[in-house]
Amino acid sequence: MSSDNPKKPGSGSGPQGGDSHAHGHDHPHDHGHHHDHAHAHGHDHDHDHDHGHSHPPTGPEAGLGLIPKAAPTEPTPPAHASASEDAGSVALAEALQSSFVIVRVLLAALVIYFLASGVFTVTSQERAIVLRFGKPVRTAGQVEVGPGLHWAYPYPIDEVIKMPVAQLQNVQSSVGWYAVSAEEEAAGIVPDAGGSLNPASEGYAISGDGNIIHARAIVRYRITEPLKFFLNHREGAAVMTNVLDNALTFAAARYRVDDALRRDVAGFKEVVMRRVNDLVVAHDLGVTIEPSDILVAPPRQVKTDFDAVLSAEAERSKAISEAQGYANRVVNEARGQATAIVNSGETDRNRMVQAVSSEAQKFTSLLPEYRKNPEFFRDRLLVETVRRVYTNAQDKFFAPLGSGDELRLLLNREPAKPEKKMLP
Repeated sequence: MSSDNPKKPGSGSGPQGGDSHAHGHDHPHDHGHHHDHAHAHGHDHDHDHDHGHSHPPTGPEAGLGLIPKAAPTEPTPPAHASASEDAGSVALAEALQSSFVIVRVLLAALVIYFLASGVFTVTSQERAIVLRFGKPVRTAGQVEVGPGLHWAYPYPIDEVIKMPVAQLQNVQSSVGWYAVSAEEEAAGIVPDAGGSLNPASEGYAISGDGNIIHARAIVRYRITEPLKFFLNHREGAAVMTNVLDNALTFAAARYRVDDALRRDVAGFKEVVMRRVNDLVVAHDLGVTIEPSDILVAPPRQVKTDFDAVLSAEAERSKAISEAQGYANRVVNEARGQATAIVNSGETDRNRMVQAVSSEAQKFTSLLPEYRKNPEFFRDRLLVETVRRVYTNAQDKFFAPLGSGDELRLLLNREPAKPEKKMLP
């Protein structure tokens, strides 16, 4: 090493002119400093030189009487401190190398996890759309991704939207229904109505005649055009809820309260569903409406009065039905009797006409015989008549002609008592 202090002019290499060591090396020294000397024989010497004494000046300085001033000294660390510093450096280097290996492994694991997180599965009842920075990605010319295992860049580069296409979806509207918890609804419990309706917490609808009703609907639908449903609208399900709310309010405003609750419930439901279909087409939602459930109820605060009206309506309908049934029964019986009388008259008439016709034909056929011998014809006719009379008569009485005796006949005799049979 070179010394920080230049050599004084006139200083030599002899015993008085410098620091000469017994091993034959010349070393320039900064007096009072720690020196590391690299020697030609291949080893390092750490020399701690404390030059507290001054050498006799030689040369010009001696002649002038100038004595060189010693440089300030610094504390020299012990030899074992340098060894500790070297071991610490080696340990620090090894620790850094191990840390770099761990960091590289972690980075590789993060990259693998990042790429693997983009794997997704589409079931047979679903379709998917991959949005890359918000724009649909076309795969094989199609935007929709079919069933199977697929990969996309993880979020936020790509966003996968899965669309159920075969499942039946439900949307429920409670904008016109009173407040009820899920537990109460599951148990079928109607919460206490309280003194009055609170519009801040309870829904309702205004009927066409200015009354209040409660209306709730559950509409079922299938997504037939997923691109329209998921891409044309930010939240397709929320749009369906708004459509149903609008339909209930629309139908309630066009119906009187009695018609919506009692007289034309089916018509009210039909208006709601027609309105839902119209709005679905207008918003181009790409869904198909399935059979749904619609419930209409009076306010709970006046439900007792509505029930009394319904009971009176039911009794009235029952009385009218019974009266109509009785009237129909009496009319049917009278019509049956009239028909029977008419039929009996027609039968008697036909029989009478046939009998008269037969007698006329018989008289016409016997008239020539009568004209030939009237007396004989009269006697023959009398005999036939008497025979017919005797044949049909149950009792016969004979009286001699021309007798002046009194003849008495007992008519309407008591019937003969049956004879008692003796048991063997």
